[in-house]
Parts: sequence; C-alpha cells; structure tokens
Amino acid sequence: MKGDGYKMSLLQSIVYVSSASREMSVDELEALLKDARAENLKSDVTGVLLCDGGNFMQCFEGPERSIPHIYGRIRASHQHHNIIELMNERVERRSFAGWEMALAQPTSSELLALSTARWTGQAVGTVSDSPGGDGLGLMKALWQGTRR
Repeated sequence: MKGDGYKMSLLQSIVYVSSASREMSVDELEALLKDARAENLKSDVTGVLLCDGGNFMQCFEGPERSIPHIYGRIRASHQHHNIIELMNERVERRSFAGWEMALAQPTSSELLALSTARWTGQAVGTVSDSPGGDGLGLMKALWQGTRR
C-alpha cells in the first residue's frame, strides 16, 4: 500500500480550491484525471479531486520530495485559476492511500461546506475542536460516498 514505511516528517498533504477557466466536459475531466493519475503514480502521490462543474477542490499527498513537482504542474495548469491553498502540512499517514487521483462530484453546497471548514492543524490523527468539523474529515466522508 502506498505510504507504508514513510515517517510523519516525510509525507506532505496540500488542499486547495480553484475556479475552472471554463466548465469542463466529461471527456475533458476524464482526460485531466488520466493525466493526473499517471503523473501521481510516477511520483507516489495519492489524492482526491472534487469538481462541481465550475469549481475544484483537491487534496493530494505524498513524499515531501514529490510534492513540489506535482504542485508546480497544478499551479501552471490553464484549466483553472484563483488557486487558494487551504492546507499545506506534514501528515502522519495518507488519507487517500491507493488512489492516484479519485474523483467525487459534490453539490455546490457540499463544496461550500468543505471550503469553509477548518483546515489548519489537520494532520491525520489529530482531533478537531472546530464546530463545523474539520475539512479533511468532511472531505473523506464525502469521498467515501461518491468515489469512482
């Protein structure tokens, strides 16, 4: 399983939201996923992409040495803009192990709830004291209900 053997100081997780440059067709979204999955597999990166048509939210995680390359590709993409980083932390273990890039398509209200959740201090294994819940926990719950 991906992530086995990594110590906490060697894994990093980033969560961001962004706006699509234009609404993507199903074929375009599938092409994006295929490309991301291939690159993430080479880099030992896992994660989940949430898309509601006009907005994206993504969590990706992996070895600290791989994250700058993947994040650079994301930031350079012309398929989205207005990238807002919600979390960038070292983590104890992966939240989305085994998924080079899972896809979930939440409703706009679910995506809004996620984007306004508490994201700092979300290292896996921590307990949230946020009244609205922690973002990573909400994202995992949503992903489990809609993954593909």
